[in-house]
This record gives sequence, C-alpha cells and structure tokens, in this order.
Amino acid sequence: MAALKSQAVDTHAHVFSSGAPAVAGARYRPAYEATLDAWQSQWSRAGITHGVLVQPSFFGTDNGEMLAALAMDARRLRGVAVVDPACDAGEIARLQCGGVRAIRLNLKGVKDYAALASDPWQALFARVKDAGLHVEAFVDAGRLPEVVPAFEAVAVPLVFDHFGNPGREVGATFAAIARLATSREVWCKLSAPYRLEGHEPRALAGRWLDAVGPRRLVWGSDWPGTGFEASHDCAGLREAVDAWLDGPLTRAVLWDNAARLYQFD
Repeated sequence: MAALKSQAVDTHAHVFSSGAPAVAGARYRPAYEATLDAWQSQWSRAGITHGVLVQPSFFGTDNGEMLAALAMDARRLRGVAVVDPACDAGEIARLQCGGVRAIRLNLKGVKDYAALASDPWQALFARVKDAGLHVEAFVDAGRLPEVVPAFEAVAVPLVFDHFGNPGREVGATFAAIARLATSREVWCKLSAPYRLEGHEPRALAGRWLDAVGPRRLVWGSDWPGTGFEASHDCAGLREAVDAWLDGPLTRAVLWDNAARLYQFD
C-alpha cells in the first residue's frame, strides 16, 4: 500500500510498557509493550501527522507513562487522562500543561452508570468544563442512553469512543445523542470498527453525521488494537475512512475537527 498523503490526527491510541503493574481489578493487561516509536513508525504510511494518546484502562488513574510519552513529542501529541472524582483544579491544570485535553470514562464492565450523577462526579465534570477540556466515554454495547442523566446539569462537551458502541440499541442510542446535543457539543470517534459487533461502519458514520453534523466527527486507529493486534494496521484503518465518508468531509474528520478539538496548531 502506498503512503497516504493527507494530513491527519489519529485521535485514539495507547502506549504502555510491559512491566508496569495493572491497577487492582483491571479487566486485562497485555503481556507485550506498545511503544511510542512503534506507533509513530506507522504514521508516514497512514498519512498521520499528529496523535492523541488515551490512558489505558489497566493503569487506572496513574497517567505517568502517558504523560512521559506526551513529553517526548509535545508539539504533535495530546492526551486523554483517567482521573478520580477528587481530581482538583490544580491537578487538572497540571495535566493540561502536560498536553492533556480530556478525561476519559471507561465504562466497559461498569454495572451502574448512575454513580456518575453523584455530587463528586458532577463537581469534577464542572471543573473539566471550566478548564476548557472535554469528557470522553467508552460505554458497553447499547448503554449510551444510561450516560445521559449524568450530564443533564453540566454542559461539558462529550466525545463517544468507537462509534458510541450502539450494540442492538441503535434507535435508543441516537435518541440519547440527540437529547445530549441540545445542551452541549457531542462528538464521535470513528474508531475501532472491529469492535462494532456486526455493524457496518459506513452506515453508523452516516447516522452520526446526521445526528451531530460534519464538525463533530474525528477518527482514531485504536492502536495497538488490543485483542485485535494481528489484523491491526493504521494505514488500512485510515484508508477505510475514505469509504465511510464523502469527499471534503474526509479532510474535516481527519484534520480540521480533530485539530480544533485537541488544540493543535
């Protein structure tokens, strides 16, 4: 495959060592390492020029490895951190200075999303909004509607990873997105199509386009594709965007929107 020439931000990748221990209760912990060099070695072939590192779930709120990676290429990298509700304005500012532009809620396997409506989480979301950051969420299949009550009082921008993971609840998912979008920016990462449980990614991209418009879609590779490593290829995933979207919209998704959301020059 020839190198893809377009400028692009990969908004969803993970780096991690092989030796750092997983947080207690982690769902999984890869035995291998995924290095910044290994990810960036694929950039040229995929037309990627900038990237966003997302804190791996198995490291919990210890963002140290991600922050160290961001510092190695501060101009071209941004980050998404995982924090607990007690994270104060000073810590948010520290993360922001280190290149963090969002906090992530990895809700995979969480039984009760209602806890996000509690006072500590609500106060955190307000601090995140005040700092000019956003919240990113990865939900279990079909459970995006359960997130809505947690954000009714705080109009912080929301980004849903991996097409919003609608599962079989496509209608309910997009009704919830429409409800959220009346009071804040709602975004979608067109990422990890192999995690969609049979959905056709072009069709879901079209639903998201109708729901939030052309300025609220971004793309991510989900590198190294934990659980799907053998078939994971950044260039192939990037090239797939051309089949999901039409014409000028591709550049908006790959660069314009992502550069605005993650504050790249």
